[in-house]
Amino acid sequence: MATLEITIEVDDSRLDTYPDGYLATLWHVAQANPAPHGDPVAGELAERIGREIIRRWLRTAEPELWHHQGRSYYWAELCKLATFTPGAGEPGSPAWQHGVWVPHAADQDPEQGAQGREHG
Repeated sequence: MATLEITIEVDDSRLDTYPDGYLATLWHVAQANPAPHGDPVAGELAERIGREIIRRWLRTAEPELWHHQGRSYYWAELCKLATFTPGAGEPGSPAWQHGVWVPHAADQDPEQGAQGREHG
C-alpha cells in the first residue's frame, strides 16, 4: 500500500451551483482541512459552505407563520386579568364564543386564568 494525497479544489464563488451531495462532501472536507485551528482562510471557507447549506435548507423549510403575532401581547395581558367563561354550546360554536370574560379577584393568582389562554 502506498500513501496517497488527495487534493480537492473548491471555487467558493460557485457554492450555489454545486449539487447537494457535492456540497455535503465539501462540508466534510472543510472540517477535515489540516490547516491549524483559527486559520482565517479555512474558517471562512467552512463558514461559506455552511451558510450555503443553511440557505438551501431554509429555502425548503416550512416557515413558522403564527408563533408571534401582534395580538399575542394583548391576549397574554388579558389572560392575566380575567378568565374566559364559555357560553352554552359546543366548543368553537357561536354560542360558546359568546361567553364572558370574568375578572380575577384582586387576590387571585394570575396563572389561574390559563383557560383563556387556550383561545387566542
